[in-house]
Amino acid sequence: MSDQELMSYFKFDETDRLANQAGQISAKQKVRFIAEDRYNKKLGRIGGIFMLVSAALGLALMAYAWIKASGNISMIVFDLIAGGIWIFLWGIIGAIVLARLSSRPEFKIARVQGHARIVDVQSSYANNRIGTHQELHIGGKRFVATRMLAGRMPEADYIVYYFDRPSRNPSGITYPTASEDILSVELFKKADATAALEPLAGHEAEDDEIIRCIKEGDVAGAIRRHRSMYNSSLEEARKSVEIVKASLGN
Repeated sequence: MSDQELMSYFKFDETDRLANQAGQISAKQKVRFIAEDRYNKKLGRIGGIFMLVSAALGLALMAYAWIKASGNISMIVFDLIAGGIWIFLWGIIGAIVLARLSSRPEFKIARVQGHARIVDVQSSYANNRIGTHQELHIGGKRFVATRMLAGRMPEADYIVYYFDRPSRNPSGITYPTASEDILSVELFKKADATAALEPLAGHEAEDDEIIRCIKEGDVAGAIRRHRSMYNSSLEEARKSVEIVKASLGN
């Protein structure tokens, strides 16, 4: 898959990727995640209100059953226990869901680099059924993938920038989805690392400035300095800085 094919499949452009390389989310990506966050909060609000209404309904039914019990102590005790559990569970869960909706979305970006491959993973379901889904494995990170991606992203070395979401389940284990969470991707050729460092050999002072920018996380600044020093194109400067960055372990 070429650079342009990667951009087309994962829906990003060079502006997005430059922002991601600098550890930031681009304006376009931010708009996308804000819209997604609003949609999820809308669904959460509906669910939370439904839970609170269920708790209120349980309270009304408990009061009605209490009246119908007509002094039957055992029935009253049963209603109190059953109704109390119902109200507590639905009320607490609903309140927690609604309380979480007030939090502001966090836009954190992470980076992983390595040899990528699509693997088939077996999962156990109810009734002893076993299903298979695809995962993208790269640099110790796993992304839920699709057969479509498996056919379009051949095994190779890539750099992947992805949206580092908070954990989505109580166990704390998060399995990001390739189509939703990957922000940008680029091919990485280890053989180019030495070549990328060669142009810097004759400009030691300037080289230090580029390396300083990279270490400080100012990738955009490093790219600008590279273009200014070597009269390189944006793509040449970006690839050189990215390879130097990888060689530094940043």
